[in-house]
Amino acid sequence: MSEPKVVEPGEGAAYVLMGSVHITFKRRGDPGEGYSIFEDACQAGYQGHPPHFHRDQDEIFYGLEGHFEFLVGDRTVECGPGSFVHLPKGTVHTFRNIGEEDGRLLVTISPACGFEDLVEELGEPTKEKSPPTPPSGPADAASAERLAAVASEHGIEIVSPPSEQ
Repeated sequence: MSEPKVVEPGEGAAYVLMGSVHITFKRRGDPGEGYSIFEDACQAGYQGHPPHFHRDQDEIFYGLEGHFEFLVGDRTVECGPGSFVHLPKGTVHTFRNIGEEDGRLLVTISPACGFEDLVEELGEPTKEKSPPTPPSGPADAASAERLAAVASEHGIEIVSPPSEQ
């Protein structure tokens, strides 16, 4: 049985993933059980991760700050604070910050899939509280291949190369 847990604002293991998104874990789930929950923070203009889908997990986004455009299957939707986006397993998706300010999303993955392991492997631990400046230009081929390989190990399939973003 899980113990109660309180994570205060600004607390939680934090990482910078792909040089552009600040991820703070609020609850680490055990793979295949429960859920993982984390906060994504990104600057205006952030282009998002490459389109992908989760083989075995649902993913839920809840808008906290900023304005985003989500690719959901074959359509795009705009979302702001208070918006809720549920993506059943197998749904191709990505998002980008279309606002003029930093954005924050609360993200839940259920059941947990080891996404934290992916972030720990590909990301950089950080003590910073704000999102980094996005890199200018697409990821290099080696980084894109590594992302696709590590993601696949964690049940996430990339459906187009990051250089096509």
